[in-house]
This record gives sequence, structure tokens and C-alpha cells, in this order.
Amino acid sequence: MKKQLFFGMAIALVMGMVGCSKDSGRTGKLARPISDEQLKQELAVLNDTLTGKWNVMMHSDSVKVRQMEEMLAAIPPEAIAAQQRADLQQAIRRLSTLRYDRTSVRDSDRIDTYDAATDSVWNALRAYLPENGPTGVALVDSLNQSITALHSEAVFYRGRYDQTAKELNTLLRRYKKQLPNLGKPYDTLQPAPLFQWVDKDAKPAEDEEEE
Repeated sequence: MKKQLFFGMAIALVMGMVGCSKDSGRTGKLARPISDEQLKQELAVLNDTLTGKWNVMMHSDSVKVRQMEEMLAAIPPEAIAAQQRADLQQAIRRLSTLRYDRTSVRDSDRIDTYDAATDSVWNALRAYLPENGPTGVALVDSLNQSITALHSEAVFYRGRYDQTAKELNTLLRRYKKQLPNLGKPYDTLQPAPLFQWVDKDAKPAEDEEEE
């Protein structure tokens, strides 16, 4: 399921890619000279931006899960059997235990498991709604629209995160020989894992090799 997100993420990143500088991704001899202080500033900005995008993404996901539970509670009692309602509520609450964090993002299987579980719960909830048109319960209809929007925005938020993560990783790669001069915490910064699948065995391009 993670790989199915590529097309949507690519579209979301097109505009950002247009603005990339020509030396994007280059290291060694092709890296532009930069002072230690300027490198600190760029790393700090990118790291803070990445944290901000992660927090927005996680907040959106948390709101979606909470609204699914609210929607389940708002569906009239006669529409769902008591045991089915209890099973759905348990499945929704289980999502928080399956969700990835900033370290486990590198585990594609965990992301796939979480996405599959989220889709399963959402599809099970929608099965109790009319195929077309409103339910007649204002709160259910409002939550249905909100959750649908939040669900579709997940790809966008992951794409935004990956874009900044790539910029940070590129900077770390370009100037890794300069990082020890910067002191804490800059000299211990590690590349950020991506949602996008990356071939770890692929050889670097010629302009990415060390000088």
C-alpha cells in the first residue's frame, strides 16, 4: 500500500521540485562553499521545518481516528448490532498502537500494516452508510465529509514531509565532512527516513560521489 502512494506523492511534490536549485543533491567538489554558521542556520531551519510538518501530519491523523470513533458513536443504535459496534470501536482504538513514529517510518511493513488497518476500519464504518447521499443524521454526514478529506490528505502530508526530509538529507550528505566542526547537536544529526521507497543498494550518481 505504501508503494501505491507514489503517484499521489509525485503530483504533490511537482511544484516543490520546480524550485530546486541546479546543484541539488551534489556533494564533494560540486557542493557550493558555505560557512559553518550558515550551515548551522540551514540545518536548524530544515530540522525545525521537518518537525513542524511531522507534527501537522500526526495531528491530522489523530483527528481522523478520533472522528471515526465519534462517527461510530453517532450512528443510530438500530443501524449496527451491539457486538459489531464493540468490535469496530476496539479496531479504531487499536490504530494508535499500530501507528508508526519518526523512527519506524523506515519500516515499510509497519506503514503498510497501519494503512491497511486504517482502510479496513474506514471501509467497515462506511458500510453502514448509504452508498449515495446523506444519512439524514447531521453529525454522521459532517464527520463523513471530514474523515474523507483527512484520509485523502495523508498522501499530501507524507509528500510534504518527504520533500523537506530530502532537503535535509542532501545538506547532511553534501557537507558531512564539515559537520564535526559545528558542535552539538549538529554534528550528530542523522538522515531522516522517508515514506518514499528508496533502493538502498543503488549506487550514487557520479556527482554524488565523494571527492
